[in-house]
Amino acid sequence: MLNSLKKKLIILYTVSTGFILTASLLFVMLNNNQQLIKDKTFNFRSNFSTVSKNVQMDSSFSHLWLSQLEVNNHFIIHIEDNGIPLIYNGAFNPLTDRNILVLKLKEAAGEDNIDTASRPVSLSEVESRTYEIKGNFGECYLGAVFVVPVGKGVRSLALLQPLDISAFLNPGQILFLIITEGLGISALFLVSYWIVGKSLKPVEESRRQQTDFIAAASHELKSPLAVIRASLSAARIDEENSLHYLGNIDKECSRMAGLIEDMLLLAATDARHWQIRKEALDMDTLLIETYDLFYPFLKEKSMELKLLLEDEMLPGIQGDKERIKQILAVLIDNAAAYSREGDTVIIRAYTKKKRLLIEIEDHGSGIPEDKKKGVFLRFYRGDSSRQDKSHYGLGLSIAKELAEMQNGTLTLNDTPGGGATFLLSLPF
Repeated sequence: MLNSLKKKLIILYTVSTGFILTASLLFVMLNNNQQLIKDKTFNFRSNFSTVSKNVQMDSSFSHLWLSQLEVNNHFIIHIEDNGIPLIYNGAFNPLTDRNILVLKLKEAAGEDNIDTASRPVSLSEVESRTYEIKGNFGECYLGAVFVVPVGKGVRSLALLQPLDISAFLNPGQILFLIITEGLGISALFLVSYWIVGKSLKPVEESRRQQTDFIAAASHELKSPLAVIRASLSAARIDEENSLHYLGNIDKECSRMAGLIEDMLLLAATDARHWQIRKEALDMDTLLIETYDLFYPFLKEKSMELKLLLEDEMLPGIQGDKERIKQILAVLIDNAAAYSREGDTVIIRAYTKKKRLLIEIEDHGSGIPEDKKKGVFLRFYRGDSSRQDKSHYGLGLSIAKELAEMQNGTLTLNDTPGGGATFLLSLPF
């Protein structure tokens, strides 16, 4: 299911971003073409002004000058005196007949009330705006008209120049667009593959942990059930020792109840349904109570428990008293489980940078570096060879959850000389 989701997300991301990339490239190219057309129009207007000044100032026009001007600039130059065209065949031959284009230009100027055969009413020259003239074959031309009074008559200039729009969208530009688009979409695909993979990694990890959790929980529940079934069968066969078998059943039922309680607690923290009841706590008193509670427990295991406090009273904190005790209980019990007879477990408390730090230090076998990341995972056991049925591998994960729910942290360090030290950090 995750692989299918991953493929769909990659395709969706690539298509959507590819569409944006295509639209952006087209926008840039069209905008570039529009700018080229504006530049072409500006240059045409500049040349038109130059030619119109010559038409206004000169009384005669060299055919050689007109031919060079037309060939060099692809102009179509049409000059009239009193409506009579200058006898000039032209040096530049457009797709559409010159006379047809000049006629279309005159008609466009006529719509702006500019008549090339009539003397301007204002007795000064008239210069039209720039027109776009369509030829018979779909080609486009820029054109403008100039009318100036000369003596008692009138002289006019009609100037046209091809506007080759297809030159702006040339094959080179199209090829560049295709190559850029292909490279861009390929890059987007790789980026989307990396981003989607990175985004789904926590989901995949969560799913893997959930699968491992279910498998481990099933295994842990299966073990006491097997003992219960075997004890029931034995009790039926050996009625004289049935009380012994019933005792085994009671122990395994207690184990199952503890395991289920821990699992329900983890489920509640995962769903955020569980509320922390914060209150002002006297940490010196809380730690002394914890010490008194566990001292006999460790004494029974031939171990020592020490409590080391600072000379000054510890600052009060806001927290859930019972849950902090539960964290400490898990850590002390874990330290005792991995310590040897005669070892000492130390509870040490001090303050640093406005945080209360509580260390539970043991001098047991310690935890290898490659296994430190796994100690807070559910159903994790640092030593798989241990057969201690009182520990399911849930205690440290529960303690970490409880610490984080109170804005605290729970970390693991090495004890100098060997062993493990768990550090509970709480804000005050």
